[in-house]
Amino acid sequence: MRIHCLLPMILASALGDPLHPQPLVSNSKYLPGEDRAYWLRRGQEELDLALSLNQNTGVAKNIILFIGDGMSLPTVAAARTYKGQKNGNDGDGSSAYLSWESFPNVGLSKTYSADYMVPDSAATATAMYTGVKTTGFTLGLDGTCIQDKPSSAKGAELETILDWAQAAGKKTGFVTTTRMSHATPAALYAKTIDRFWEGDKDIKTAVSNGIVSQEDIDTNNVKDITRQLIENEPAKKIDIMFGGGLSSFLPESQKPNVSRGQWDYDSDEWDNYRQDGRDLIQEWKDLHPAGRYIESRTQLGAINPTKDDHVMGIFTQSYISWDDQVEANDTSEVPRLNEMSTAAVKFLQAKADDRGFFIMIEGGRIDAAHHNGQAVRALHETVAFDKAIGEVLSMVNLDETLVIVTADHSHTMTIGGYSKRTNDITSTPSDREEDNFTMLSYGNGPGFKNMGAMKEGNWTAIDRVNVTLSAGVGAPIEFRQASAAPLSSETHGGDDVGIWAVGPWAHLVHGVHEQSYIATVMQYAGCLGRYSDRPNCITEKSSGVPSFLPSLALVTLSMLSLTL
Repeated sequence: MRIHCLLPMILASALGDPLHPQPLVSNSKYLPGEDRAYWLRRGQEELDLALSLNQNTGVAKNIILFIGDGMSLPTVAAARTYKGQKNGNDGDGSSAYLSWESFPNVGLSKTYSADYMVPDSAATATAMYTGVKTTGFTLGLDGTCIQDKPSSAKGAELETILDWAQAAGKKTGFVTTTRMSHATPAALYAKTIDRFWEGDKDIKTAVSNGIVSQEDIDTNNVKDITRQLIENEPAKKIDIMFGGGLSSFLPESQKPNVSRGQWDYDSDEWDNYRQDGRDLIQEWKDLHPAGRYIESRTQLGAINPTKDDHVMGIFTQSYISWDDQVEANDTSEVPRLNEMSTAAVKFLQAKADDRGFFIMIEGGRIDAAHHNGQAVRALHETVAFDKAIGEVLSMVNLDETLVIVTADHSHTMTIGGYSKRTNDITSTPSDREEDNFTMLSYGNGPGFKNMGAMKEGNWTAIDRVNVTLSAGVGAPIEFRQASAAPLSSETHGGDDVGIWAVGPWAHLVHGVHEQSYIATVMQYAGCLGRYSDRPNCITEKSSGVPSFLPSLALVTLSMLSLTL
């Protein structure tokens, strides 16, 4: 090797690698109590726990699927730290745990759809519920369907976990902080070649814009998603469902005499009232004369499983309000995710017989906050999701309940900067001038537009004052972190997301999986669908190996980590 080739290496060794910036120099050592003995003890405790785990091969009487919409692995890591720092412990959040991180079985989910490397929520939800990957932006159909081509839906219809659970006699439900007709809940019950056709007004708009012809709509008997929720199987048999999206259920004549936008993530406006004059809320009531329809937190608390055969709760015109806004308003009649989740599970437990229940619970506004470029709000929504999961876990017997926590897709948020452990994760890495950027940032999104250029064409002249913070000052919840590319709405990511499982057959989650595998696990564990007659489905109902105690030990270990 020639001398001039060695020179950069010699300089890098002597001066420090200029391409690998050095972290902030600090005189601090480990946090109090975290000496060598502490880490060796923690390692032994985790090893002992791993060695004590048993495989529960009993039938999953109950199945609970939690979906954090857009809950990428960086979101999980950042939310864990955010939660720990909010709970005190001298600023340390890295050693905290989210409720599902105590689960003994963890895997990764490959989220690509049949035609997109970076997927949307419709295709990913369909994969998780049916076991089949499909075309982007479609619901309940296999990959032979073509978006916005109604005739392609014929013969492409798929059964979902909702069909299988109801066929097995299980009680069923869903909870979402999005609209009832939004992609993640809708994939449970709807079949459509366009996820955005939530109401008949959406279809009329698609016709007027030339996306589809009225002839195609009529010939193929296309129904909007909200109408399918009222008219079609298995939607009519859903025992309990909570969410937002009231507009698409009501006729135009009931539209308030106020200005209504189409929709956005920050207001409860959604001008999507029905053009066919139908009142689908009244129609649901007529179909369920012993059912209960509710619209408020007060009414949520009045549900009576003894008297109410079915329950539908729609609490907002569009999305359920941001959790931080409801949290700050003690008089709000909009329920929070944990309140809806525990009420739904309690109802299903009361109504179910030995055949149990299935429920999907979605933390849907994690995704919305990320699209807004609001990382702190996304973390807050993730912690709200964590609270709901923790409360539901305290209600169920994990010997007979399979609980899966996962995400449908990721986002472009990342965590960067050589920050001290006790530094606020929503702030800057340090007080050095070169670290004047937020630790949380996006690959693309609206945050870029908060920056200004002092000189055209010169990246060094970019003024970042609107996307940076004073040293040690946490970002407010509505703050938009900087992004690398200027988009009005931040995009999904294509990286893998986590799968965490506990309960019967949770050990089937064990490595890197296709996202569609989740449906297979639920079918097999619950003796549902194509596995309804698998060997031992009858005898296993009374032979499951308890999995609750190892999980409890992990939870205890997690709680200890917050207090050390």
